[in-house]
Amino acid sequence: MRKLLSIVIISIVIGLIAACHSQQPVDEEQVNVGTSTSIEGDSTLYGLACDGCTDTVLVFLPGKGGDPITYNILDATKKGRIIGRPTVGDWVAVILNKEDTMVADMVIDLDQLKGTWVELAYPTVKERIKEVAIDEEMQKHMDSLVQAMMKPVEMGFSLKRHYQAQTVGRRRRSAQPDEDSPVIYPEIKNYIQWHVINGQLVLTSQNRSQNDTVKGETVNDTADFIFMTRDSLRLRFKEGEKGFYRK
Repeated sequence: MRKLLSIVIISIVIGLIAACHSQQPVDEEQVNVGTSTSIEGDSTLYGLACDGCTDTVLVFLPGKGGDPITYNILDATKKGRIIGRPTVGDWVAVILNKEDTMVADMVIDLDQLKGTWVELAYPTVKERIKEVAIDEEMQKHMDSLVQAMMKPVEMGFSLKRHYQAQTVGRRRRSAQPDEDSPVIYPEIKNYIQWHVINGQLVLTSQNRSQNDTVKGETVNDTADFIFMTRDSLRLRFKEGEKGFYRK
């Protein structure tokens, strides 16, 4: 049984690779093959980048089957809407032009997007510390203590296979918070999932109890892609832009 399953899996992989190298004419009906139906309202196409991709064309094998399709991406390249650099075999997301379905307005390399992305987060001095009236000697001691604690930490998220996400740099809640600490670090959300929907990155977080056992409701944060290179990712959230580096 195991041998039979292995043979089937190998046959599928070989078939996909062979299809990437098969440049056959595509009927107009095949343009919409590969549309995702897993998330309601998502019109993104998902599939593999094939041999022949350049700055002007994307050779695309739909994930739901069919022959490779060549999309024009010249305008998308000029406008910086190619997120990543698709290479042969990469899983990519494609947003088609509404007027010309042979033109892609945006391409996102999902394989290159996966990984750990972090930013440096700096603590801030608690307001109550600033307002306390102390003598000069105590002030020097406090300034020294604050300075020693004003060290940045890496915070961000890991985007994994099967659209699973994990928070990076999450500080575990303590049953007895350190009220004496003069600084406070930014809150970070507990990310559990990620998706690309209609060209946007959607990060899903879930609140938890202090002992991390009781799960609360989920919240989606949506971000626009600005650019992505091998080591850098810049996103625009509703509260502003954020830049991350790959860890």
